Amino acid sequence: MENRPLVSVLMPVYNGQDYLRPAIDSVLNQTFTDFELIIVNDGSKDNSRAIVESYQDPRIVLINQENQGVARSLNNGLKQARGKYVRRHDADDISSSDSLKIQVDFLEKNPDYVMVCNQQAYMTSHGKIAWKYRMPNKKYFKEASQKDLSFDDFRTDQASPVVHGTACYRLQDVLDLGGYRTAFIVSEDNDLWLRLLEKNKIAVLNKCTYFMRIHPGSATHRHAAKIGYFRQILIDYSLERRTTGSDPIMRGEQVPLPVFEDKTAAPEIKYPRGKYFREDLRYMYSLVTNAGDYTLMKELFVEILQDGWKDSRTWKLLLFPIIGDPAVQWGVKVKNLFKK
Repeated sequence: MENRPLVSVLMPVYNGQDYLRPAIDSVLNQTFTDFELIIVNDGSKDNSRAIVESYQDPRIVLINQENQGVARSLNNGLKQARGKYVRRHDADDISSSDSLKIQVDFLEKNPDYVMVCNQQAYMTSHGKIAWKYRMPNKKYFKEASQKDLSFDDFRTDQASPVVHGTACYRLQDVLDLGGYRTAFIVSEDNDLWLRLLEKNKIAVLNKCTYFMRIHPGSATHRHAAKIGYFRQILIDYSLERRTTGSDPIMRGEQVPLPVFEDKTAAPEIKYPRGKYFREDLRYMYSLVTNAGDYTLMKELFVEILQDGWKDSRTWKLLLFPIIGDPAVQWGVKVKNLFKK
């Protein structure tokens, strides 16, 4: 009888050579060891394939294919998976060493749940972790150790509480649904979660065991506009399934593709020297400051200052993350006291 692993870790990669090795190492270094690591090389043109082939670990299964996109790559990996559970993992992120054990223990003890996922913290391109910046955040859990997913958690005006790279689900239940639906260019994961949720329970654990790397090549940066568009469609489709029993894809209809305004010809706005307030860099600057990534912090500090040194808001943007929330809150209280 074939000795099948309990878990299949599924990692698609496309031109991911810069961060692939740390991602693989974080999986291989798990305290839970009964797994296979299926890496789907989706037609990478860089050294991704060579990096994977440099490993001698027998738990690694490499699938090389022509470029087919994320959803098809994931489905190809699911066809090869031999585990009872599948854990997703992105090729530029890392997991803590106890990540798999926590999830497997939960699913083994809770057979009424089809999937479990964890909280994640953001990480800079240099691997520095911003512990303050997590998803879902503390408010989502309300001090509880876990929260069951609901349909209300999926909205277009907020991020999904399910981080795809942390999802660990029962393989057969996903196969029974047909896997990921390739009609979704992005947000194929959210479509799957909603279909699973219509008949099953999904838990989000209040444990931070995954670290998502933020860099210019990450999917979050590349597909921001498309994500909002397709998320609205999958929400509408879920409601239609719960109301009528089917959705347009199930009826053989095509998903309408997005049409975005062409902004290439838009005139560039000219700001007076020193008066361009870089609101667009506020979040990233605060994140790298919290992470203690002083290299990126310096780069952003200089850019923000050069563009907006004449705007008082610029100085607040630069200094508040450095002095920290307690000091800022104390300053606000003192200011309000003097006003009174």
